[in-house]
Amino acid sequence: MAYSTRDGFGVFNLDFALKKHFLVVWPTIRNDHLKTFRDLKDSFQFTFLPSTFPQQTNFADDFECVYWSTYRNAQELLNSVSVEGIIFMSIESGLSMILNFEAQKQGKKTYILQHGIFTNYRDYRIRERLWKKRKRAQLTRTDQQSKGFSTLQFIRESLTGWNRLWLFPLALYTQLQQRVGPNWAAKHLPLRIKRASTYLCFSPYNATIHRETDRVKESQILYIGSSELMGFLKKEENLNDQSFYLHIDQALSENSFGEETVSKNQMIAFYEKLNDFCLHKETKLYIKLHPESYQSTWLPKHDNIYYLRGIDNLNQYIQSALGCFGFYSTIVIPAIYWKPTILFKIQYSGLQNEISQLNAAQILEFDSFQVENLSFLQKNLVSQEKIKQRFVLPDGVNENTLYEVLNAG
Repeated sequence: MAYSTRDGFGVFNLDFALKKHFLVVWPTIRNDHLKTFRDLKDSFQFTFLPSTFPQQTNFADDFECVYWSTYRNAQELLNSVSVEGIIFMSIESGLSMILNFEAQKQGKKTYILQHGIFTNYRDYRIRERLWKKRKRAQLTRTDQQSKGFSTLQFIRESLTGWNRLWLFPLALYTQLQQRVGPNWAAKHLPLRIKRASTYLCFSPYNATIHRETDRVKESQILYIGSSELMGFLKKEENLNDQSFYLHIDQALSENSFGEETVSKNQMIAFYEKLNDFCLHKETKLYIKLHPESYQSTWLPKHDNIYYLRGIDNLNQYIQSALGCFGFYSTIVIPAIYWKPTILFKIQYSGLQNEISQLNAAQILEFDSFQVENLSFLQKNLVSQEKIKQRFVLPDGVNENTLYEVLNAG
């Protein structure tokens, strides 16, 4: 076996024939969601199953990709793509549930791998009430049918004998997902068929949602740390010499996943308040946009506002800022780790609630705060080590843990 030593976030280089092979059921429309797999690419073989049909936007073109529509059933898919295990982003759809079920029947390990900061059921239930998934689900079904693919037919052909009894609970579950919401359905109809063998979570805090919805045992949860946040723990040497405050934005008004939390006019007024604060301080306002907002045309234009899109080293901007603003995205974790931070509350947020209990940031009401309320004189009262352990690297975990878990299989 040929390999090189690990160096920081490096990986072993194995002969291709000796690599463990995993099927990754994961959307590939966002490049940042693929970082974990690129970091491990030299150690494992990953084949992606991103969608029913090939999509125009696919950032996994450096990996092999397969599609649901190519196969008649789960058995044919698994026979065609010979893998040791399957890594899911989530197991919510009927297709994912059937694949998870069949893989476990064949003795293959299935994993749910965490992406982003996970919170709790209350948080996700509030947010899913804002979604328009029912309409989007209908559009997806219509598009699949026009191309000759039937999810129901795939599921029927995958279930044989007594296992066809799963058709009724799957149908009921799907109806509840579309009518009420996926998190509600998961909590109130916890199907065994959708439970992965193992849940790979950043930390105990981030496993809360799985305990509440999938009712998983502690023995099914492994903590791996957050590979997407570990890099932010590094102290940057070359800082930006500009004077600015940094806002870490979210796509709250316009996005492809159907969540509309606030209006565009509300967001414009919000940006203008932050900019008024910066103008008073004679500094710039940098706004790190969410990838869903990169193409937005309604963002306010002002000589003092700079929008950051697709930057290579966000950590450098965070550590260079005088202070940070944000909502409840994953990237507020490195912000509170390095800088005094003000977060804005729109509705209940499990992450903001946790940060508040840690005294790691100020939290102001989005709707009612005034420019004069913005002050970075208050010091955060929590240590960097406590933030790291709570969200990024819990005790007993290091940057190699995910590699070790997958390699042990």
